[in-house]
Amino acid sequence: MSRALPSRRAVLLAAATLLAFLVGAVVWFPAALAVRALPPPYLCVEPTGSLWRGRCGDLRMGGASIGAVSWTLRALPLLRARVEAGISWARSGSHLDGRIEATASAIEVRDLRGEADLSTVRALPLWPPSLLQAWSPGEGRLRIDLKRVGLQARRLTRIEGRVDVDGLVSLGRERWVLGDYRLDWREGPGPVGRLTDRGGPLRLDATIAAVVMGDVADAPPGGAWRLEGKVQARDPAWRPRLMIFGPADTAGQHALSIEWR
Repeated sequence: MSRALPSRRAVLLAAATLLAFLVGAVVWFPAALAVRALPPPYLCVEPTGSLWRGRCGDLRMGGASIGAVSWTLRALPLLRARVEAGISWARSGSHLDGRIEATASAIEVRDLRGEADLSTVRALPLWPPSLLQAWSPGEGRLRIDLKRVGLQARRLTRIEGRVDVDGLVSLGRERWVLGDYRLDWREGPGPVGRLTDRGGPLRLDATIAAVVMGDVADAPPGGAWRLEGKVQARDPAWRPRLMIFGPADTAGQHALSIEWR
């Protein structure tokens, strides 16, 4: 006896059920499984949500905490081998929100806005040891409003926007109150920023620019940077401290030329 073939309605129902299952598996693919694809040394602790809208209670790098990170991933750019997502970061009263666009060769962050304590940013396990040696401990509050940040081959290729520093204090051998500052990053290729004071004990006008390295493969992580400009003491107590930059000119200004990598 031959078996009866399933009806057209039964076939359509089975296909619809399978399609719904596949769509559901993609739409609600749990973040707990997705984050297993993170390359070492990154680790997502306490993942919640889905691949498309998820959160790491604590993103870690080599065992050190970066903070809580959440994301909203767009589906259509994946078809063009691009990753586009809204991202948020929070740690110890600091927070940033923005959008990330990534391909196999480059990463770009757009509309990055928020506030962060300088000590919290310095404690992130993202900086090369050479930078931390030059970056003395301090206090201050960063107000960040960056339109674009580009990264390619381990180097920053573009920064556009503004960063304000409020209540900057150096905590070296002595506690030095430095005041408020503004760093404006200009539009265009190549990171170049103008650093100026916003009142306080020092009058500062300087340029920060990336130093072009001959061999990208040999360039240090984050690249090399140079600061050049003029600094002058408004507060007489700062005049002897500024002598580390050499004698002042006839206008009372000291020349700055500092490079780090």
